[in-house]
Amino acid sequence: MHQDRCLCRELPQLDLTTRLVLIMHHREVARTTATGPWALQTLRHSELHVHGQLGRELDLSSLHADGRRVLLLFPSEGARTLTRDLVLEDPRPITLVVPDGNWRQASRAQRRIPGLAQAERVVLAEGQKSQYFLRNEPKPGGLATFEAIARALGVLESPEVQQQLEWAFKKLVEASMATSGAKPAPRIPSPSPEHVRLPLEILYRDEHLVAVNKPAGISVHRGWAVDGVPLLQLLRDQIGAPLFPVHRLDRATSGVLLFALSSEVARDIQFAFNRRQIQKCYLALCRGHQADLKRVDHPLAKEKGAVPRPAITRFELLGQYERYGLFAAWPETGRLHQIRRHLKHQSHPIIGDVRYGKGEHNRIFRERFGFHRLALHAAELSLQHPRTNKTLTIRAPLTRDFAELLAQLGLPEALLATSVDAREA
Repeated sequence: MHQDRCLCRELPQLDLTTRLVLIMHHREVARTTATGPWALQTLRHSELHVHGQLGRELDLSSLHADGRRVLLLFPSEGARTLTRDLVLEDPRPITLVVPDGNWRQASRAQRRIPGLAQAERVVLAEGQKSQYFLRNEPKPGGLATFEAIARALGVLESPEVQQQLEWAFKKLVEASMATSGAKPAPRIPSPSPEHVRLPLEILYRDEHLVAVNKPAGISVHRGWAVDGVPLLQLLRDQIGAPLFPVHRLDRATSGVLLFALSSEVARDIQFAFNRRQIQKCYLALCRGHQADLKRVDHPLAKEKGAVPRPAITRFELLGQYERYGLFAAWPETGRLHQIRRHLKHQSHPIIGDVRYGKGEHNRIFRERFGFHRLALHAAELSLQHPRTNKTLTIRAPLTRDFAELLAQLGLPEALLATSVDAREA
């Protein structure tokens, strides 16, 4: 791939409970059409093992020595379909072994490498066939290794993990095809999340502004990981008017999202954001409940290699449950993923954060509480109205899944009185 098309800085870096072990024949490692090594670049807990070299016997018996459950993803005789029920049969963390290469190479690895005979054999359920064919003679209906890994981790971890990996795979394919002069690959179709109920909940509207309670799992506009209908389009169709975004929320974050109804109003609000004249309050459920976590002043870079810029977030502990704490957060600057990165920096990762969080705790909340999203909610937005000059405070109630989780934990939904007090302090 040409250096100017390198995507290394754009790829997600996922910290998951599942550990990926990729096995490749030595002849496959150097192939530009091999997609398995691309997947390794996105997963921190991953390993590559090479077999088939003369005089170098590969032995993977050590995979069974650390008490983890070992699953071998390969459609062989006796393989069980990989489902959540299969995963829940055994509470141990999982090591997923994936042989990469042609069918003969992969089947030989399965039979000949010590340690793989003891692995549980699993196969993906029937689903949508691949739309990306990188080799001259692809197997009809087959998946690239990267795609198979993404779908497997969608079952083992969460649908959000699968979406991020499929987005990364799509971008890599498009860059690779552009390098060779081929036409861009088709988009991966993916509908908007099933839990997004229409019409969207409107929190505030006048002739200048409209604010909605954004559901988690839907992107605001076309861009990062957007495969379905973005919220901007859904809301535009709902109110029958043009919209102008004035700030952003991550795809995985729920809560107050504000739009302007004219470009002039949008310009004025963005100016107020740039001058830090707009206050935002978030709720975050974290692994950790440090009561003296009050302020984080830690510069953040937009991407690797970029110059870090000042970033400040204030916090207030609202309640705790066992090892976990519910925090209110007020970002004083607007850096990319600022709250998530600042909490990670303080060893307080947010529950459900597949990029900056901890896979162990994300898995606990999926299995114990059925919670499958990022536990971050934009609870309040306060600004001076750009036309009336009156203070406008917009609050978003918690989405039902987040509210039900906090009820199970015995934590308050949102101590907005505390939020106001802390903001005024």
